[in-house]
Amino acid sequence: MPSSRKKLALAWALGIVLLGWLLSRTPIASVIEALQRPSITIWVLTLCGLLLSYGLRGARLQVVLSLDEHHAPPQRWLGLRTDALRVILLHNAAVNLLPMRAGELSFPWLAARELRLPMSRALVCLMWMRLQDLAVLAGLGLALWPGLPLVARFLGLLGLVLCWHGGWWLLRRLLAQTPVDGTAGNMNRWRSVAFKLRAALLEPSHHRPAAWVLTLANWALKLAAGATLLSAISQTTWPVAWAGALGGELAAIFPLQGPAGFGTYEAGVWAGTATLLDHGSPLLAHVVPAALALHVCFLLCAVCAAGVAALLSSGMSKAAAQGEFPPHHPG
Repeated sequence: MPSSRKKLALAWALGIVLLGWLLSRTPIASVIEALQRPSITIWVLTLCGLLLSYGLRGARLQVVLSLDEHHAPPQRWLGLRTDALRVILLHNAAVNLLPMRAGELSFPWLAARELRLPMSRALVCLMWMRLQDLAVLAGLGLALWPGLPLVARFLGLLGLVLCWHGGWWLLRRLLAQTPVDGTAGNMNRWRSVAFKLRAALLEPSHHRPAAWVLTLANWALKLAAGATLLSAISQTTWPVAWAGALGGELAAIFPLQGPAGFGTYEAGVWAGTATLLDHGSPLLAHVVPAALALHVCFLLCAVCAAGVAALLSSGMSKAAAQGEFPPHHPG
């Protein structure tokens, strides 16, 4: 069996085993009850938070890629470029649905089709955004984790900043002799990846303060929306539910993901809440159905938003063919 198929089979098996283990500890009646427990207000707040986070991601993409400096947008909604928003929505659905983070591969193709970017530039942008996401999630965890001593928060955040800048400095030193126009084909695999990382770190638009602010706002809003729904279903306090939402997002980074992330996401939510609850707490029985409800909510929202984006993309393409949009001005 090819290596790629082995990894895919392992990812599916891992997701199914994790999900089966979690469900074995949760009666199906509890899952059905969990879906009915939140009020309509809680559901609306969660969905609105997710939709707003999509807008923030679209805005970040505009900033990181300096799109307005390259070509005029086909259309704007509340300042957001519709082409950047379509890329974010379609890519988000692919990441949510495909196993083993395979949906990430859709970004370069979408960026080339919708934003008229070279594949190499899109790959560098994706690598940067994922590094930025990881740094922001780690920073939010250290800054807001319930019960963490103030000294530990400060030292953790300081260590994160030092690791970030130290890693950047080390990478630049290691690749100082690498020509900027060198081709990845002449390097071994690790050096090719390091070269792309160096390009991402040296890209001026990636370091704009607005990109960091938008990334922080996106994750803070998404985690808050998830914590609101988790708290309403699991009957835990909001800070404990916030820790569960963060655990789910950190688990989603793990490369071995099952179908649609089922199993690994719920395990991350359970682990995040379990660290703050007593081992024998009856509230732990409500965490898994709450995680499932949140996961399904995220998936449905991602798929519906991608469906709308696909319809808009079709409509925009027809309009562009009729000459209704401004011409492309290469940067």
